[in-house]
Amino acid sequence: MRFPLSQPTLGKEESDNVRDAMTSGWISGTGPYVSAFERALEQITGRASATAVSSGTTALELVLSALGVGPGDEVVVPALTFAAPAAAVLTVGAVPVLCDIDPGTWTIDPDAAGDLLTPRTKAVIAVDLMGHPCDYERLAELEVPIVEDAAQAHGARTGKGPAGGFGIASIFSFHVNKAITTGEGGAVLTDDPELADRVRLLAHHGMKESSRYHHSVAGRNGRMTNLSAAIGTAQAGRWDELVAGRAEVGRRYDAHLAGHGFTPRPKQPWASPSCWLYCVTAPERDAAVERARRGGVDARAIWPALSDLPLYREYAPRPCVHASRVSSTAMWLPTWSHMPEEDVAAVAEALR
Repeated sequence: MRFPLSQPTLGKEESDNVRDAMTSGWISGTGPYVSAFERALEQITGRASATAVSSGTTALELVLSALGVGPGDEVVVPALTFAAPAAAVLTVGAVPVLCDIDPGTWTIDPDAAGDLLTPRTKAVIAVDLMGHPCDYERLAELEVPIVEDAAQAHGARTGKGPAGGFGIASIFSFHVNKAITTGEGGAVLTDDPELADRVRLLAHHGMKESSRYHHSVAGRNGRMTNLSAAIGTAQAGRWDELVAGRAEVGRRYDAHLAGHGFTPRPKQPWASPSCWLYCVTAPERDAAVERARRGGVDARAIWPALSDLPLYREYAPRPCVHASRVSSTAMWLPTWSHMPEEDVAAVAEALR
């Protein structure tokens, strides 16, 4: 494709850091860049503790395990999201309960989530979908642990603080298509010291650093490598620049597509969403995607609603009509930080 869906924005500092890590020989799942990246994430989000891990999905699994979620438990998950939250619930042996979205935010509907709570509910995973924060004030009224999935929301905010700072714990993804990337990678953030210790223990094979090879629990290897963190440390230093770069791409798309039948995703006045991948809806979405792709543009239909997939359909106790509607009309356009204006214009022209 002439215009890929996304691409990383890497520079000299990322290369220098990786070269330094390689020269030191410290390239595995511990090292000074891992610690530096974790401290940077704490400063950016205001969280007390960050644990860098191998992926956003691993981060979700670790949080659920650290909260004691397991067989017989239920976790409420939005029906419109990448599959990782629901898959993480199944991985720890629990049952995902799919919930419809609020059409004004495309994030989990707090009222619908409240109707799905049972004595077996152990948590709600709230996904900041495509960079729009969830309504955490209303979710807090549910009085169950909220796990914020901020994988797509680098740089987003509400009046109460930055994405990554909500819930009993939050997670980030640093996959290559995110504004801040480590190639593959993730992080768990929390203000609860006991939960932080539990996450770190589980991610390090159930070993404490002070008692190597003495396994107190059955853990896993969920660690981020020092090489990945070397990239992440440089990216974190450019956090505001990279987030602002994608926001500018979103504003340019808005201008180019206005009046041509494409509707930008909704946002609420109490939120300052970030631009992960620029997203619009179109009444003939599939035809628009095909037209763009013929022009060399890697436009894509968004994920289907989980409630419409055979694998997850049984976990939707009620119809998820809003999730299904959005999933059938929304599409992504190529987006990356500092995407040239002529590229944005060419993509828009291919769509028009």
